[in-house]
Amino acid sequence: MLSSIFLISCTDPHSESIPDFTGSNNGPYIIDISHLEIVKDNSEDPVIQRELQVLLNGADRILSRDDFQFVTDKSSIPPSGNLHDYMSIARYLFPDSTGAYTVSRDGITNPEIYNYDRPRLADLSFSVYVLSLSYFFTENESYAEKASKLIQNWFFKETTRMNPNMNHAQVAKNVNTGSAQGIIDANDLIRIIESVSLLYDSPYWTSNMHVQLKRWFYRFGSWVTSNYNPDAFCDPSWCNNISTWLDAQKAIYFRFTEQDDKLDSNRYIEPVSRKIALQFDDRGKQKFENRVLSQHYYYFNLKGFMQIAMIRKNRDAVDRDWPVLDTENYGGIKPALDVIVSYLEGESAGDFFRTSGDFDNCQYLKVLKPAAVAFNSDTYDQAARDLLNSGCNDPVISLVYPSLAMIAEAEK
Repeated sequence: MLSSIFLISCTDPHSESIPDFTGSNNGPYIIDISHLEIVKDNSEDPVIQRELQVLLNGADRILSRDDFQFVTDKSSIPPSGNLHDYMSIARYLFPDSTGAYTVSRDGITNPEIYNYDRPRLADLSFSVYVLSLSYFFTENESYAEKASKLIQNWFFKETTRMNPNMNHAQVAKNVNTGSAQGIIDANDLIRIIESVSLLYDSPYWTSNMHVQLKRWFYRFGSWVTSNYNPDAFCDPSWCNNISTWLDAQKAIYFRFTEQDDKLDSNRYIEPVSRKIALQFDDRGKQKFENRVLSQHYYYFNLKGFMQIAMIRKNRDAVDRDWPVLDTENYGGIKPALDVIVSYLEGESAGDFFRTSGDFDNCQYLKVLKPAAVAFNSDTYDQAARDLLNSGCNDPVISLVYPSLAMIAEAEK
């Protein structure tokens, strides 16, 4: 099936015509700036104080680092022969007796992945996001300067930049091209786009840089749309989290590159109603996430839908999918969210997912916080508050999504 939805493009993305982008900033797209301002205005709140200190401590550690690596730092040259091409290996594949990577061990990570670009991109994306949020809350230009330098090194600098494709993401090492699932590696690019909107007022992030990054993402978005059909990973026999995250990626690439018209076009992104109908049953069970690490995938898919919900909700224009999500059962994903709340309250996970001993329940903040804000839900807001009060720390979530009480007070 994958061959029908994924074809490596032979077109040079640098040769296509690039629009004349403006240097304006119309983001961020997931984050609501007014909510960040609410958090800033409530800096005396004990939870916000604690979370902000965690954030700034992390940002200060990043400032002192000089060990960041880029795509050109890997020791293995991609099959293309171009070190600037991103390359990763399939996370759960191991070599057989012949050395070919044919042995699948779902849920067990091949440690060889750390020799390639996947962890480098994740490290850079998270670091840039922490720095950018820290800059917003403190206006400390040191954070903006460091974030800008990292972005420029990954996307612009001639000696270290990444080419705008993922032709060799999640290769099996004995295969020359990447797998269709490799697009999941690009999830970390979402945070880069959110970050530059927070850096926009800094002299270290200029409008020319903004245009240059739009050009890069236009090329990358063109690569994505030319290699993945709108219904990639989603048909009645198989519709999983990769399809969800592919839609989240496309939506933010289109928004950033001034192509909002594509967000409501079935030619580019399928309606969220279809994705939900194929992935969830009436109880909230996700039949295509029933894997070894099913608790992780149950959470991970919902995390992707929360990104989509916020992108759709925050659009200025009338959106195709938000009216579907803005219903009593959130387009059909409410039962799945309620399962998480019940599980955190002590109920059994039942047949929804198999619990994993190494799964950190604090991760559920990444689902419950945006769900509370997106759907104005006191239930999810309280569940997130309970996690924070129990000692969970996740400032890149807790400081982005204020409590509903704070939002209501600010709106008076």
